[in-house]
Amino acid sequence: MLIIKNVDQAIAGLLRDLKQRGMLEDTLVVWTTEFGRTPFNNAADAKGREHHHWVFSSWLAGAGVKPGTVYGESDEFGINVGKDPVHVHDFHATILHLMGLDHERLTYRHTGRDYRLTDVAGNVVKPILA
Repeated sequence: MLIIKNVDQAIAGLLRDLKQRGMLEDTLVVWTTEFGRTPFNNAADAKGREHHHWVFSSWLAGAGVKPGTVYGESDEFGINVGKDPVHVHDFHATILHLMGLDHERLTYRHTGRDYRLTDVAGNVVKPILA
């Protein structure tokens, strides 16, 4: 099982090194997962917490991200979004924007339907931009 203290020092070192070399302003660092873990177990004999896709944490650093910004929060139990939801399409649109790409211009039509990396949805989360 991965415990954050196992990677915390390495992540801090990477960010410090990128900043010291003047590379952080051009490098986007993304830390995320495909889902979180429930703050509870559905069964008393469960071996671990279940997948939880409603609320989980991700972070971005460098490449135009406003340092020290926290955006969004869960409810008091960590079960649902409490404030400022960010859909995965918004997250992807924001990453693409920080990489200099307009996600809406990546739209293409195939068999009568529009497609793009953000599934023809998503908005850039502007409050986190520097």
